[in-house]
Amino acid sequence: MPAQFPLAKFKVELKLASSRLQFLQAKHNSLATKARRDIALLLEANKHASAEIRVEGIIREDLHVEAMEIVELYCELLCTRAGLIDQAQNDAGLGEAIHSVIYASSRIEVKELPRIRDMLGAKYGKELVKKAMSNEDGLVNERLLKKLSLDPPSKALVRMYLKEIAAAYSVDWVHDDSDDGKPSGGLGVLADVSPPAEVDEVEAESEEIEESEGSKEPEDAKEPESDDAQLPSPPTTMASLPSVPTSKNANNPATSANNPTPVV
Repeated sequence: MPAQFPLAKFKVELKLASSRLQFLQAKHNSLATKARRDIALLLEANKHASAEIRVEGIIREDLHVEAMEIVELYCELLCTRAGLIDQAQNDAGLGEAIHSVIYASSRIEVKELPRIRDMLGAKYGKELVKKAMSNEDGLVNERLLKKLSLDPPSKALVRMYLKEIAAAYSVDWVHDDSDDGKPSGGLGVLADVSPPAEVDEVEAESEEIEESEGSKEPEDAKEPESDDAQLPSPPTTMASLPSVPTSKNANNPATSANNPTPVV
């Protein structure tokens, strides 16, 4: 004989889950308000790359809050129709609600959801729980699947959030469409930076000057040799020296000794 379904406990867990989901939604909304204010300051300081990264976190939080809203509605629905679940052997037309709550039990941090999942597993079997966790039957709410998806937000959604934040806090911000498809910051930005054209022109001119100077060095080295070749070589012997003219009395030793005459 199968164990009796704990109807009272089931309803209590559903009510506690609804209350906790409401509390978490209010908490996340309060934190998101502060985060939006910080992003507005980043936009005002022209730190667009940091603002884009921060806004992705806000988008994920908003999607998570919307997922909690959906699960909260399903918890209220199951609580209202708990009597049908107790009496019927099948899902009593609550297949989407049951599968969605089971699917979210491991993706939303609410401690009552795993206990609700175990009660539904005891009622309908572990095979149903296994299929619901992987959405094998395709009964999980499509909106809930999108809200709990791990895919990164699109560029268009990021721009829309930044535009709304800038408008809400009166920040003059205009998105540059040319930045689409490029990394928002980090090493990817440094990799795209190329030297200006003026630097390349200066480097080319300096290389041409160095080449021209290098080609002139052999000619300059030969110039001293050519100058030396044009100069007359110094006399090496006394015979090559020009003769010095003397006076008529040069051959008379007496005359030259008594009356020395200067050499003209």
